[in-house]
Amino acid sequence: MKKILISVIFLLAIIAAVVFWMQTNPDKKDILTPTNLPIKAARYYWPGAYWREIADKKGWFKEAGLNVELIDTNADYYKSLADTAAGKIDTNDFYLFSLIQYNIKGAGLVAVINSDISFGVDGIVTRRGINTFDELKGKKIGVTQDSNHEYILSLVLKQNRLALSDVNMVDMPCEKTAEEFISGRVDAIVAWEPLLSKSVTEGNGKKIFDTSEMPGICPVLTVFSSKFIKERPQDVQAFINVWHRTEQFIRENPQEAFQIIADIYKSPKSEVAALAQIDKTLDLHENFIAFSFGTGFESLFGTFYKINEFMISERLTNKQMDPLDVIDGQFIRKIQGEEKRRNKK
Repeated sequence: MKKILISVIFLLAIIAAVVFWMQTNPDKKDILTPTNLPIKAARYYWPGAYWREIADKKGWFKEAGLNVELIDTNADYYKSLADTAAGKIDTNDFYLFSLIQYNIKGAGLVAVINSDISFGVDGIVTRRGINTFDELKGKKIGVTQDSNHEYILSLVLKQNRLALSDVNMVDMPCEKTAEEFISGRVDAIVAWEPLLSKSVTEGNGKKIFDTSEMPGICPVLTVFSSKFIKERPQDVQAFINVWHRTEQFIRENPQEAFQIIADIYKSPKSEVAALAQIDKTLDLHENFIAFSFGTGFESLFGTFYKINEFMISERLTNKQMDPLDVIDGQFIRKIQGEEKRRNKK
């Protein structure tokens, strides 16, 4: 009995010490438990963002202990990036180009998921009769300036021995490009689907380029601010866990998943599925590769350096950015590690 009593007293002493330590170290409390504080997450009609609306519809955010509010950014995607940098939205999807661009200005945003990569969903449509890039000289091109689409336009023009100064860029939100093209106010547009197809069918346009010709140049990343990650790492991890659960569900149940998106946006399910074919969504393993060091487009680090070098060469900045300030694979690696351990059992 004496030995049992001593053991009980010893156990109680350990419990008391742990409780005292947690009370005197509030930031060290169980980081695995979500805070249930609000998370404002952008939603957009885009394959890489389908998962958020599906997870919300399925109740998986709540199930994970997250208090997620979806913010509709369909009216002006590029404005939503500024809102994210200003702290009005907690998490959003950025083209890597835009992420670097905002961080050069001091936004302090960090990528935690490589949600998708454009494989033809972004491109350039021109009027019939404009058959070569040389014929774009002096023409009005609708494009969101200081954006990933201006970057695409610059690369394509450079490949054809032209420069941005050879064309007349007309600044506009991407969401307005098809409307402006169909009305005849511009001669060409740089946009994404389904605006490209709409411009071809309703504006008698011709697609002369899409990103399938330059695979990997347009990775799209889910970001949080570095401040949010530091203060609420458990919420970030839980959010990414829900992403992983949902992206698996989409792959295993594409018809059900696409129907959910079709119902939300009142779009044909065929259109929802078609978009997913030309915008490659990445799974956990592909994310693990993307967040690993490499020099090619398969690695975010390789793509990062190429974009940063382009920005310096085009005098958009003179600053060499550190990718480790912008790309954080710790949360992806944690899920990958847990899956490996489960598979070994």
